[in-house]
Amino acid sequence: MNAQIVLENYLDKYQTLGNTLSDINFDNLSFFTTKEKIIDMKGQWVSKSYYAEKDKEAIRITYEKLYGTHTHNGVEWPNIFLGVGKTIHYLDWACEIAYSKNKQPEYFDLQPVFVGDGTETVVGFSSQKQRQILKEERRSADDYLQAKNPNLYALLYARYTATYEYYLKTGKKADLVTAINGETDPDINAVFNNLVFGYEPMTVRELILMNLQ
Repeated sequence: MNAQIVLENYLDKYQTLGNTLSDINFDNLSFFTTKEKIIDMKGQWVSKSYYAEKDKEAIRITYEKLYGTHTHNGVEWPNIFLGVGKTIHYLDWACEIAYSKNKQPEYFDLQPVFVGDGTETVVGFSSQKQRQILKEERRSADDYLQAKNPNLYALLYARYTATYEYYLKTGKKADLVTAINGETDPDINAVFNNLVFGYEPMTVRELILMNLQ
């Protein structure tokens, strides 16, 4: 029984949806329950799982951000956030991935971002969906830090209020990075130079900067 995909077992048992693994809305399957999506420290979606028999993971959906080269007016721009993708993993009764299916990626309708000096100089590309995703990630990362280390969050927010709020709103981090790296208060630097438990030799300062977009 361990080799059988959990979903197939339930589809056979309940004679549901023609017994196919294709294009199923798992939220509509009454024999599965789910939990909230797993989000990492940077606010990015990691995975979402569906469970049978309380704690038996049956379906795991993993998410990824797609980066690559974007061509505009004959010029290639490398390492551009192009879209999002997800993979559906079907688990067997031994909790091993038996089969995976890559869903069709969703690519953004990218438009050029200009420097704003009247020269039409392009500095990057964005779309409404891309901006929405990045803004939600910044807010989620902010919430994660507040929940995990409220004292550090309070220090960070109190010290860099305007700069930090500007970053959350716009995603532009240069001023915040400069302020953190140029900190002169010895008490704050003592906190920033502490090692992060479980991530040694990473320091608190490095952790904060790593999680900025």
